[in-house]
Amino acid sequence: MSDRPTLRRLLPYYRPYRRKMVLGLSLTVVSYAFSTAGPWFLRAAVDDFVSHAPLAKIWLLVGAMLGVALVAGFFRFLMRQLLNSVSRWIEFDLRNDLFAKLETLDAAYFARMRTGDLMARLTNDLSAVRMAAGPAVMYLTNTIAGGTFALLVMLRIDVRLTLIALLPMTLLPVSMLWLGRAIHERFEAVQEQFGQMTTRAQENISGVRVVRAYRQEGPESERFAALGQDYLQKQMRLATLYGVMHPSFSLLAGLGAVVVLGLGGAMTIRGEITVGSFVAFGLYLGMITWPLIALGFVTNLFQRGAASMGRLLDVLDAEPTIVSPAAPRPLPAAATGRT
Repeated sequence: MSDRPTLRRLLPYYRPYRRKMVLGLSLTVVSYAFSTAGPWFLRAAVDDFVSHAPLAKIWLLVGAMLGVALVAGFFRFLMRQLLNSVSRWIEFDLRNDLFAKLETLDAAYFARMRTGDLMARLTNDLSAVRMAAGPAVMYLTNTIAGGTFALLVMLRIDVRLTLIALLPMTLLPVSMLWLGRAIHERFEAVQEQFGQMTTRAQENISGVRVVRAYRQEGPESERFAALGQDYLQKQMRLATLYGVMHPSFSLLAGLGAVVVLGLGGAMTIRGEITVGSFVAFGLYLGMITWPLIALGFVTNLFQRGAASMGRLLDVLDAEPTIVSPAAPRPLPAAATGRT
């Protein structure tokens, strides 16, 4: 399935819900626009406090910070409601299409595809595709919108400090490409192994009388335990990638924070930027850092979804060996029954 478009095949399923998707993604951008205003108000409040401005002005800025936080939170709630509901409807439509496809396939297909494997595809794989269709798109939009707004404000505060602080993060794209490919391969292996375990369990449950008649409880338990051990090893190999991914992204982000504390602190002492700008810059760096770290999670969701969608396409693209003719000929009329 690696050479065929997988997640692109989801695009027709978005069509009935395109208005909800557009509205949900728009709310994502708007919510981050309001969130970006919070540190800017904090910058002004800190500078006013340092310059001994009237407390009424500072309280006004505090109220503005609370206001934009409430508005951003409300829009974020609506965004999640819309985008997550769309992913559930897409899952519903895709499940119906899979079931309708299975009804058209002949006995030869079901002799080749085991029941347990089909169950795994229509449960675990379908769930992974839903996560890619909804939450992954939402988190990706969060990353782009949040990073863009924060970057623009950081550049306005100081261009040189921004470029130096973001320098360690240039390694993120290279890391994501390598990790994304590895996650795709290992998750596909995990799902294949899960299908084998489900098949073994289903066959033993449906054929429990035969197993007991031939006293095969012990051997069958050993076979299932061996499949479970292989499943555990493949899951651990996948977990190793997660263990490498998140700390690596956090390390690169932490290097940017070190730059801000060192270089930004020196610039504040020299009077090149204000104390408020220094505080706000650190918050904006956090706003741009967290989406970049979350990008690893998004990569994981998309790679899982692509691997699972490939397994579902094996079902959707299957063709029965016996095909009805395009123009079937009716049987001639008969006065009696046919033999």
